[in-house]
Amino acid sequence: MKIEQSVGAVIKYKTSLDNMEHSEFLLLKNRRGYWGFPQGHREKGETEIQTLTREVNEETGIVSIEILSFIGKINYSFFKSDGMKSNKEVSFYFATTPTRSIKLSEEHDDYIWTTFEEAMSYLDHRQLRLIMLKGHKKGLY
Repeated sequence: MKIEQSVGAVIKYKTSLDNMEHSEFLLLKNRRGYWGFPQGHREKGETEIQTLTREVNEETGIVSIEILSFIGKINYSFFKSDGMKSNKEVSFYFATTPTRSIKLSEEHDDYIWTTFEEAMSYLDHRQLRLIMLKGHKKGLY
């Protein structure tokens, strides 16, 4: 079975006061009601960074993003709308943006800028919480 590849980002709002205590991270709420990070499918011929930049722009309207570090990968299986099982691998990067204004795509119903601690409670999937925690343990945020 072919593995679908996607790329996602843990995005921190970068302010002039940029300190760890007041860091805010972007979470998106999808149409199924789950909170997560901007992410999307890697298209043929794209690098992971190109995919990440395109997907963040498509899903949030953010054009100014600084990709700082690779965080890690997650793997999971799910059933598509046609009932077929699919396996997915998502590579996550840590990025910052000076943009606070978000323009959601039709894929999402809501967004929030939230603290690390709050993000850990918002994130519905265990593997997404692990990605958030892994970046924190690496000292990225």
